[in-house]
Amino acid sequence: MALAIAAFLVAATASELVLRAVGYHYSPIQIGANVAGDFREEHAFRDRNLVYDPDLIWRPRSGEFSPFNPQGFRGLPVSPEKPPGTLRIIAIGDSNTFGWDVDDGANWPAQLQALFAETRPTEVINAGVWGYTSFQGERRFKELTSLNPDIVLISFGGNDAHQVTVPDAEYVRRHDRIDRLSRATRTLRLAQLAVAAWDRIEGVTGAAGALGPRVSVDDYAAHLRAIADEGRARGIRVVLLTRPYVGASNDPSVWKTHAPNYNATTLAVAERERVGVIDVYAAFKDRPDVFDDESHFGVEGHRLAAQLIFQELSRMLRER
Repeated sequence: MALAIAAFLVAATASELVLRAVGYHYSPIQIGANVAGDFREEHAFRDRNLVYDPDLIWRPRSGEFSPFNPQGFRGLPVSPEKPPGTLRIIAIGDSNTFGWDVDDGANWPAQLQALFAETRPTEVINAGVWGYTSFQGERRFKELTSLNPDIVLISFGGNDAHQVTVPDAEYVRRHDRIDRLSRATRTLRLAQLAVAAWDRIEGVTGAAGALGPRVSVDDYAAHLRAIADEGRARGIRVVLLTRPYVGASNDPSVWKTHAPNYNATTLAVAERERVGVIDVYAAFKDRPDVFDDESHFGVEGHRLAAQLIFQELSRMLRER
């Protein structure tokens, strides 16, 4: 029996190593198939700077060449304890918050800190992650409240509007089957292989449905409200930002066709919840010259966005 157990362990270990070597992973639902621009599988399983997470779908991973520090932020690590007398701001958003790896790493949170530093001790933590929606942002916000920020800036809507066949919430629910199979060893490729085999036996194909948003407008509003409620409960000032982009579309399969609804919802939630809001979209919708593409600021765009946010936050702080 001992020999049989030892042989099994050796075989299992060898199989695990082979599966890892060939880059095997199994998604319980094959999202992204035949949907242009759906990069969730890439982000969750094949991006060297990101790692699969059962709650966030993916989270930042630090490394030798990673733009993320060990805490999952861009920039230098921060102390878990806020320094006395320091204004701590956390910017939570998607790739336009994170900024570029080129152009000297232009990102408006870093420039916002430089502007505030001229008037008072300030930390601006860049917690942007490319590809994130408000579904992921709400969960990330709850994680980061432990840093006791004074202000949290929330910028989502672009990825929420992307048209896919499986929304984020369903994606997480289906992937949870791997976790239920092996909670303590959810990263084992053998566990994923077992789920794949079981799905095949049950005839589960993971067939995709009709196109819809990664996060519906109603769910987007619910995520923003939950953030606002949590912020109030913890004494954190929440400020919502509309998502900037340029151009328009009438194609129902294109995210920009639906993006105006998300920005309008951002403004409506801010008014209803009585939280701060900065209409970044309105400020730059006619400025394609400050974008590097349809939805990401260039160097000048990040600089101007930082100035706008600095001016609006300064006004809010004077009025409180």
